[in-house]
Amino acid sequence: MRVGIIGCGNITLRRHLPAFAAVDGVKVRALADPTPDRLQIAQAAADLTEADCALDWREMIARPDIDAVVVATPQRVRPAIAIAAAEAGKHLLCEKPLALTPAEAHAMVDAADRHGVILATVHNYTFMPVYRAIKEVLDRGEIGDVEVATLNFLGVEDRPGAAAYAPRWRHASGEAGGGVLMDMLHAVYLAGWFLGADPVAVSAVVDRRLDGEGDVEDFALVRYDYPRGHALINMAWGHGPGGVELTGTQGRLMLVNEDFGTHPFVPPERVHVIGPAGHRAFAPDPEVGPSFELIVADFRDAIAQGRQPAADGAAGAAVLEAVVAAYASAALERQIDLPLDTTNPVYAHGAAGVAALPMPDRSRVRQLGLFGTGSLTNA
Repeated sequence: MRVGIIGCGNITLRRHLPAFAAVDGVKVRALADPTPDRLQIAQAAADLTEADCALDWREMIARPDIDAVVVATPQRVRPAIAIAAAEAGKHLLCEKPLALTPAEAHAMVDAADRHGVILATVHNYTFMPVYRAIKEVLDRGEIGDVEVATLNFLGVEDRPGAAAYAPRWRHASGEAGGGVLMDMLHAVYLAGWFLGADPVAVSAVVDRRLDGEGDVEDFALVRYDYPRGHALINMAWGHGPGGVELTGTQGRLMLVNEDFGTHPFVPPERVHVIGPAGHRAFAPDPEVGPSFELIVADFRDAIAQGRQPAADGAAGAAVLEAVVAAYASAALERQIDLPLDTTNPVYAHGAAGVAALPMPDRSRVRQLGLFGTGSLTNA
């Protein structure tokens, strides 16, 4: 499978290029990025010629010798690239989140379906050894059916992007679509994976407490309701505690990380399982593991076998809806049902649609001017 990668930021250099180099049956043949410095660095890492590298992604998707495209750009520009690539018959592996808005994400899914190509989303945490070990405990029924999943990600590192592009782009809602919850939506799809369903409602509060930079949240407390069960996701950039706690009908499970920090920024230390058979504890694999290699292999096999990948485009769109619905809930100070009504402003506009919601004056989102609502605070 001949692959082109669009976007040569840190995720491509550190994850995608090494993963494709390690997996049989795939080969990176082309790169595209509008930033010459980043393109040159990736060219050297991929051992490609100048002829295989382009500043304009359109040149890549026009190439008949490219079978699949990895879209690793900022989410603001992913939809146009992905839809054009699907129209050109290229299979797609897209970074998360798929887009800034659910409407755009669903348009990407529709384009892939119309043109008969695979659209996979990078939900790499489900391939990490520690979370796979937890899922195996659940699948064996050791704690019964999961009733409550609590995921603490309160020590997320605020890592800058590539210096040659815009290192603080994740702090601008127009670029990133949200703050720490959007950045680390891994916890959202992990919760659904543990509970075996998509959420049906969300209630959230968000805040910005570190500094005045940007217009996104750096703190979020979110409750998701599922057909059977609930998830509590606590998220923040900073130095808070991390870990996973699962309550089942017959027991419980707890993941403790090094220094009680947030995985994967610190390694996991111990998984405790308490059920009908008693208490057992084990040390999970402390490494992040070959999660990207497994995603690439799954993507390759999905194309070869004509099946859906582990996380398809619909899964990516559902997670994006769950995140922007949390922003709407925080702004309105009430529960929001999922999936979103297509008339909801955040469905069409993502976080930017929050400004069109009838927020109460006391809304923390309004008071802080989050998600482009800054002009409302002066109205």
